[in-house]
Amino acid sequence: MKLNEAGYAKLHQREGLRLKPYLDTEGIATIGFGNTYYLDGRKVTMKDRALTTTEAKELGKVIPDDFAKFVDSKLKKTVTQDQFNALVSICYNIGKTGFVNSTMLRLINIDPNDIKIADAIAMWRKNEEVRSRRANELKQYFNYLLANEPTRLYIDKVIKSKLT
Repeated sequence: MKLNEAGYAKLHQREGLRLKPYLDTEGIATIGFGNTYYLDGRKVTMKDRALTTTEAKELGKVIPDDFAKFVDSKLKKTVTQDQFNALVSICYNIGKTGFVNSTMLRLINIDPNDIKIADAIAMWRKNEEVRSRRANELKQYFNYLLANEPTRLYIDKVIKSKLT
């Protein structure tokens, strides 16, 4: 699978665009749409020049595509486009190592519709900024099931108890 336009848009919205290098919440030099490295593999440093909007948009497509390929290669079950987009966003934020070793991925590869995945997604919450992001990704992942009253109530409970 690949990210679709809605997937890019939500990822970019969550990351925000910053043309000058900045330190993320973990103190890591970052630029563009949350990029920690450039197309050539160099790590971002605080001494780097600002990006042009065109450069940032290119990074904002190519780097997420790399994460999408990685996520796709680790999935053993079929997921919806919204689920895939949410998983790429989560992987982009927690890193490939965190993603591949996660309870979330283990559960998805058993049953991508298991409600316990909500709890596994909510485990990745270090600070307030990440908590609201996780709540958003959780809703995106379970979007197609939110019309089901018990599922919606459970998702709301997980968000309220673990992400707010």
